[in-house]
Amino acid sequence: MKISILFLFCGLFLYSCGEGEKKAPETGSELVSQSIQFHDPNGIWSSLDATFVIEDSLPPGRDSRSYFFSLDNSRSFLSYSIEGLEFEVENDSVKVLNGEMAEERALRMRNYYSYLWGLPMKLADPGTEIEKEIQEEVLNGKTYLVARVPYEKDVWYFYFDPETYAMEAYKFYQDEANLKGEIIYLEGLVNYKGLKIPANRTWYRTEIDEFLATDMLQEIK
Repeated sequence: MKISILFLFCGLFLYSCGEGEKKAPETGSELVSQSIQFHDPNGIWSSLDATFVIEDSLPPGRDSRSYFFSLDNSRSFLSYSIEGLEFEVENDSVKVLNGEMAEERALRMRNYYSYLWGLPMKLADPGTEIEKEIQEEVLNGKTYLVARVPYEKDVWYFYFDPETYAMEAYKFYQDEANLKGEIIYLEGLVNYKGLKIPANRTWYRTEIDEFLATDMLQEIK
């Protein structure tokens, strides 16, 4: 009886260890799902109601700025505030509280902030076509797993750490044949209620080595 119990215990132990191991992704969709599990294990992005405080660093000759934006994803809401400008967007309605802002541009900015700061979670949105094949690419001396996502007007590549599946870079081409686009390197993480948002985003052009900006997330509140 003791031997049987011992074998049963060992079997359960090995089974539980196997259950805890991550299955290596075999498709681009599986890779993105693993990354979403890393960045948003509690699934709070879709209902997130929070404010992001940002400071940017721009090329020489341009003044850096501090600003903040608030998102309430449950109602497709953005409020944005920087010196001399403040506006709100809810669904397709725009309210300018200070300064001047065209309605079309305000809607684009809402989509821009909710998409870029919501990656990789936004890749789970309906209609997103993630290519099946997982690519590998060396970026700054590190080998990444890469998911390719074609949109109507541009093509995006997302770079994931091969062990943790953290998203550490992404790039997009507006003209892929001529490598015209931008690449964004991510550094650090800000943790908010279990949600891991990349802290620093440094932008470069892809067709020439030109620094564009660094967005630095100071806090989420």
